[in-house]
Amino acid sequence: MHTDMKKLLNKPGSARYWTITIMFIAAKLLLHFLTNTKYELLRDEMLFFNMGDHLSSGYATVPPATGFIAFLVHKIFGFSVFGIRFFPAVLGAASVYLISLIVKELGGGVLALGIAASSYLLAPGFLLTGTLFTPNSFEEFIWILCTLLIIRMIKTNNPLLWLPVGFLTGLGLLNKYSILFLAVGIIPALFFSYYRRILASRYFLMAILLCLIIITPNIIWQYDHAWPVLLHMGELKSSQIDLLGLGYFPASLFSFCQGSTLIAVIGFAFLTFSKKEKHFRYLGVSALVVFLLMLSLKGKGYYGLVIMPVLFAAGGCYLEKYFTGSIHIVRNCIVIVSVLMSLIVLPSGLPVLSYENYGKYVSMTRNFIFHPLLEWDNGTKHDFSQAYADMTGWDELARIVSAAYNSLPDEEKTRCTIFGEKSYGYAGAIYFYGKKYGLPEAVTFHESYVFWAPDSIPGNPVIYIYRDRNNMDELFSDVKEIGSVEDIYFRERGLKVFLCRSPKEDISKIYCEIAKEEKSRFKQQ
Repeated sequence: MHTDMKKLLNKPGSARYWTITIMFIAAKLLLHFLTNTKYELLRDEMLFFNMGDHLSSGYATVPPATGFIAFLVHKIFGFSVFGIRFFPAVLGAASVYLISLIVKELGGGVLALGIAASSYLLAPGFLLTGTLFTPNSFEEFIWILCTLLIIRMIKTNNPLLWLPVGFLTGLGLLNKYSILFLAVGIIPALFFSYYRRILASRYFLMAILLCLIIITPNIIWQYDHAWPVLLHMGELKSSQIDLLGLGYFPASLFSFCQGSTLIAVIGFAFLTFSKKEKHFRYLGVSALVVFLLMLSLKGKGYYGLVIMPVLFAAGGCYLEKYFTGSIHIVRNCIVIVSVLMSLIVLPSGLPVLSYENYGKYVSMTRNFIFHPLLEWDNGTKHDFSQAYADMTGWDELARIVSAAYNSLPDEEKTRCTIFGEKSYGYAGAIYFYGKKYGLPEAVTFHESYVFWAPDSIPGNPVIYIYRDRNNMDELFSDVKEIGSVEDIYFRERGLKVFLCRSPKEDISKIYCEIAKEEKSRFKQQ
C-alpha cells in the first residue's frame, strides 16, 4: 500500500506534481522580481522600449511585435525598469508551466519535473532572457508551446492542432524571424518518421496559409523598405559572425546552460536513440537539425537556447524512468553536479551582485568556470560580461548631456539637437534616462532610429555624443567637451559629450543631405 501511494503521489498530474510546478513557477518569478532593477537597462532594451512610441509593421532589425508589447508596457508601467522587465519574467514562469506539461506528455513524474524545471530555472541563459526585455523570452515561450502542441498532435493523431501551431508560428515571426528554425527542424524530422502522414493533412496546409496571412503586413513593410532584415543580417555577419570560429556556437551554448547541459545531452540521447521511446525520436532529430544548422551558420550561443527546454524535459524523464534501482546513485550524482555547476555561475545570469563584486567573482572563478558573454561580439575576450557592461553608464551619460543642455539659455534649448553618433544606445539612453532630466529625444541614424529621425534640424546648437570630437571642429567654431562617462564597467568607458555652437557651415543643410542619404537605403529604388 505504501508503494502504491508513493507511485500515486509521484505520477504525472497528481496534486504533488502540480504543487511542485507551482513552486518552481513562484521561484522563477521571485528570482526576477527581486533582482531585475539592480542593473540599468541593456542598450537593446532601451531601443525596444522606444519602439512603443513608433508603432509600425516592422523595424530595422526586428519584426513589429516588440513595438506593440513596448506600447503596452509604456501604458501600464510608464518609464519603469521593473515594468519593462515584467513580461519577460512572467513568460519565463509560463515557460516553466509548459515544461511541466511536456514532462507529463513524455510520461515523467515528480522527479522528472524537478530535474527539468531546475535545469531551466538555473541555466544562466534562461535567467538572462527572463530578465531582459528582448524578443528572446517571447520566442522561447512560443517555441515551447508549439513543441507541446506538436507532441499532443502526434500522440492523439489530431492534425487539427496544426492550426494553433500555424497561428503561433505566425505570431512568432512577428516577434523574431528565427522561429523559422522550428519549422526547419520539425518538418523534416516528421517527414522521415512514422508520422509523415500528419504532414499530408489539409490542416497542415491551412496552418501554413494562416502563418503567411499573419506575417504578410511585415513582408509588405520589408519590401517597401528595401528589406532591412537582409541589410541587418549582412552587417551582423561582417561585424560579428565572421569574427567567430566554428566552435564558438557549441561553447557559447554550453556557457549559457552550464550544468543543465548534462541533462540536455541525456535528454537528446533519450529522444534519439532509446528504442523504448522511439515514438519521440522526431523531437531529438528536430533538435539535432536545428543545432547543426545554427552551428553551420556560426550562430551565437543564445540562439540555441530554444531547443533546450524539451531536452531538459526528456533528460528528466530518462533519469527518472531508467536510472532506478542500484544505479539511482548515478542519477543523483548527475543531478547534483548539474545543479552545483549552474549555481556556481548563477551571478553571470542573474544580477545578484554589485558590479564590483561581480568583477571579483569572475576573476576568482574564470579559470575553472566558462562564464557566458566574456567573449564579446567583436571576438575580443574580457573579464566582464558584455551584457552587464551594456547595463551601466547610461544614467551617467544622460546626466552629462543634461549638464550640457541646462547650460544653454531657454531660447537655445528650443533649437538644440542632441545627436548620438553611430549608436542606438546613446539615443536610447537619452530617451529613457533623460526623461527625468527633462531632455528632448536624441537623434541618430543607427538602427530603427533612422526611420524616426527628423528630415531637418535647426542646426545650432548641437550636443554631440561620441568617443571623440570626430569632425566637429570643422563644422563648429565653439566645441566644448562637457564630460565623459567614467564608469569603469561601462562597455564604452570614456564616451564623451560635446556642446557644439557657432557653426562654420550650414549644419541644417548638411544634416538634411545626410538624413536623405541614410533614409534612402530603406526605400525601393
